[in-house]
Amino acid sequence: MPDADLRARIVSGAADAFRDGDFHTVGPDDVARAADVTVAEVHRVFPSWELLVVAVVDRWTKDGRDALRGVAEQEGAVAYLRARLDRGHRHPAVVRVRVALLSATSTPGHPASGWFRQQYTMLFEDVTLALVRDVVAGRESRGAAPRHAAEQLVALFEGLQLQAMLRDDADLLAGWDRAVARMRAGWAAAAVAA
Repeated sequence: MPDADLRARIVSGAADAFRDGDFHTVGPDDVARAADVTVAEVHRVFPSWELLVVAVVDRWTKDGRDALRGVAEQEGAVAYLRARLDRGHRHPAVVRVRVALLSATSTPGHPASGWFRQQYTMLFEDVTLALVRDVVAGRESRGAAPRHAAEQLVALFEGLQLQAMLRDDADLLAGWDRAVARMRAGWAAAAVAA
């Protein structure tokens, strides 16, 4: 099997293993079994575990970003992040891996730190750009300064995902809708005051 095909097969197997198991307990044996390859092939194609994890998260990130890009363009930043919350709610393993990695990659010297920080920055920039479009199109109030509004929305997005993982009674999408309604009221008040 050519290395490119083997790599894709291993990444797919790792994604399945992370979806089916706990990220912290999944290892090369689980990935090899899910990909129907040998452990030696996993180690040859991905000499470090971090490279494999980055490849899986990169695939999930690209798939999600591509699938929801139209939502941001047609319905705005709030709808885009809500759709991402809904997607994460339907695929909780993706959220668990992402939250685990955000913590790990905040450690100075972590081998994948730069890549994960870049991905996080890209999310923030996507939301900021969508908010600029929203203000221009009249979907959001002129009081919604795009960078500040992006800070609020991304913080809410991250916080609600964490709560949904830790609280059995958390209602992710209803919580999002309530908080966004309050934020929008604040943005409108800021526009009136200006």
